[in-house]
Amino acid sequence: MKLRHLSSATLLALATTVVATTAFAASEAPTTPAPAVVVPATTAITKEQAIEMALKAHPGKVIKADDETKKGKEAWEVKIKGDDGKKWEVYYEIATGALIAEEED
Repeated sequence: MKLRHLSSATLLALATTVVATTAFAASEAPTTPAPAVVVPATTAITKEQAIEMALKAHPGKVIKADDETKKGKEAWEVKIKGDDGKKWEVYYEIATGALIAEEED
């Protein structure tokens, strides 16, 4: 018989703990999710990537590839002697890879 009373007491204690925990959890203020961290895309391009893009636009032989300032932006300057016989200067912004200028020499 004592075992039966012990089991009832244990069951009552467990039930009280569950109810108390549930009530406590329900009374907590909802948490606001942390704001997403916005990491700027790193789209800077290498000299090799600038050369590859320039050769796709104007197939030929690269004469020079160097960093320059063009229209106030740091850029890769790629000079090409085109297969079409023309000379090209192509400028890509280093930070974004955007075409800044394309000039026939």
